[in-house]
Amino acid sequence: MLSRLPLTALVIQLALGLGIGGISSAEELLYDPDVVIVMKDKAFHVIKGGQPGNPLPNPAFSLQVGRDLVILLRNEDEVAHDFVSPLLMKAEDLQISGRATIVYTLTAFGVRVEPSDSVMLRFDIPDVGFDQFHFWCNIHGKMVGDTMRGEIFMLHAKPSSQ
Repeated sequence: MLSRLPLTALVIQLALGLGIGGISSAEELLYDPDVVIVMKDKAFHVIKGGQPGNPLPNPAFSLQVGRDLVILLRNEDEVAHDFVSPLLMKAEDLQISGRATIVYTLTAFGVRVEPSDSVMLRFDIPDVGFDQFHFWCNIHGKMVGDTMRGEIFMLHAKPSSQ
């Protein structure tokens, strides 16, 4: 019995050190995110997977229909932010990793990310017949002129010409 006590103490310390409430670095390495979105200065910044030379006033990224996707949301602001989109209501097999609060609206679904937290969304991108979805922060991006709004473009694979 005494030999298990140090092992149990080590396991508890490791679990606390990895931050069970948030995403551990091991989990981030397990799923290399396709899209990384940082919430900072009350704005979304697409730092991986974004549209190069985006001419739009809001951040944007594109997704390939039929693929498995991982989006990493990182809140570097001092206030909570949401990532809400109608696309998430249509997502198949949605998995959420990290400490997040689920956010529902009449037409969309999302997560609230607290300051200094990260949340990972993993899902299959469905073919829903739309070419574009919006995403926004339900706190700082409800109105059209607000800064925390963005766009997701759906890409459809062209059939091979054989």
